Amino acid sequence: MSVELFIWLLIFAVSLAALLIGAVWFSAAASRFLNKAAAAGFAAIAVGAALPELALALAAVLSGRPELVLPIVLGSSVANIFLVVGASAAAAKNLPIVRECAEAEAPLLAGSAAILWFSAADGIVFFEEGLLMVVAFLVCVVFLAARGRINRFTPRDIVAPGFLAAGRGLVEIVGARFGRGFDGHAKNTARALLRGMAGAVLLALAAIFAVEALAGAATAMAISPVLLAFSVLAATAALPEIWGSLKIIAKKRYELVMGNVFSGTAVNVLLVTGVAAMFSPLPVGASAAAVGLPFFAAAVALLTVSGFSRKISSGQGWLYLFLYLLFLTKIFQVF
Repeated sequence: MSVELFIWLLIFAVSLAALLIGAVWFSAAASRFLNKAAAAGFAAIAVGAALPELALALAAVLSGRPELVLPIVLGSSVANIFLVVGASAAAAKNLPIVRECAEAEAPLLAGSAAILWFSAADGIVFFEEGLLMVVAFLVCVVFLAARGRINRFTPRDIVAPGFLAAGRGLVEIVGARFGRGFDGHAKNTARALLRGMAGAVLLALAAIFAVEALAGAATAMAISPVLLAFSVLAATAALPEIWGSLKIIAKKRYELVMGNVFSGTAVNVLLVTGVAAMFSPLPVGASAAAVGLPFFAAAVALLTVSGFSRKISSGQGWLYLFLYLLFLTKIFQVF
């Protein structure tokens, strides 16, 4: 490994860690100010769940690399399904899918996948299509918020839910992604505001450095940045979900895992792609069209079918992991 590549990879790793910390701070502050209004608080939680990918996508667009956005979204979504679900099912032996996920959140995920597929079918995602995705995201938030009594939830509830009957879905995503990061959120308005501002600055700087480091590492390795966005960046973004899901499984709270996957993937697809497309048209690219979109569609289809049986067995989990390995081989054109 060359010195240049080592430096870029080090910057990349530090940037991703800072990205997650910034998301924790900003999301905790936002939820503190908005949790008195159910819909607004729920939207803050949903946006907070997608903040790392959203920050990376905006940094890519603003740095003149819009071709990285769809690889970030598709790679993260495929990893969220095949890698997170596969590892969780393999660890849990039989991973149940609760009725709410199968009846409400699975159709939302399938619908978000359909919107992305048709928007990208002509090779580019335009402003109007991005606006449609953001509107669809808001509709999803209102729908999921209306499913339960969520007017009193707090960030601490999200980390250690005591209201399982009060609406799963988007609410648990931040808890799975950031562990107990909300436990240290500010206890007064001034501290919350300062932490939110610091989180926003850290998010912006970390995303910029991560995108630049990604491009620098790709140049040092003589490969396309798109390949690293599909693989390394997406898999790294999925690691907190894997860790959070395994901790949930260790506590026998199996019903929370799949809600994270269904809703988290829908948020990634609609919010991240939609907001980024409103800043710049997003080219689909050859890898996204030939590999990313087909694998994403297959992942959503398999997950939806699994919802009919209300469980994912250990064997299916290993199949999901195999499919993710196949996804990586196709991205890098191993065969």
